[in-house]
Amino acid sequence: MQRYFAQISFKGTKYHGWQIQPGAVTVQEIIETAVSTVTREVITVTGAGRTDAGVHASFFVLHFDSDNENIDLTDLKYRLNSLLPSDIFVSRVWRVTSVAHARFSALSRTYKYFITKEKDPFRIETSYYYSRKLEINKMNDASSLLMNYNDFTSFSRLHTDVKTNLCRIYQAGWKEEDNLFIFSI
Repeated sequence: MQRYFAQISFKGTKYHGWQIQPGAVTVQEIIETAVSTVTREVITVTGAGRTDAGVHASFFVLHFDSDNENIDLTDLKYRLNSLLPSDIFVSRVWRVTSVAHARFSALSRTYKYFITKEKDPFRIETSYYYSRKLEINKMNDASSLLMNYNDFTSFSRLHTDVKTNLCRIYQAGWKEEDNLFIFSI
């Protein structure tokens, strides 16, 4: 049995998040179908985390196990991308040890949120349009308060398999680039 990691990106507009759920199309379901088709095995993929409906990911890692220990990784990437819809892309696939885990081996995660100051049809699905004046210094002062906390239970779903809602925030703040305000945490 060989474990593989894959780095993907997806535009989540048409999906009900990452994780498979009954009666809804999800990114995980689409990826599992493609990997199972290409490998000719029933494959379950495990993602680095979950996303909500409509959320996009520019760098998302998943893993899967295969009985085939000698998959041609270049061919696998090509064949997966030829099967996947245009809003899901596999950028890399590599072999890892059997204990590597897409979710639990991650050292950190970065989330970015975008506000556009000008109406932009190319950013309509990836940013919030807000035309009024924003004060980035005040926004950064408010963001710095997040650094004083590590318990985010109030932002989390209860009664899940998550063992802790304690997080260390290494950075939280806004920057301005062209017509965008970008919040990174």
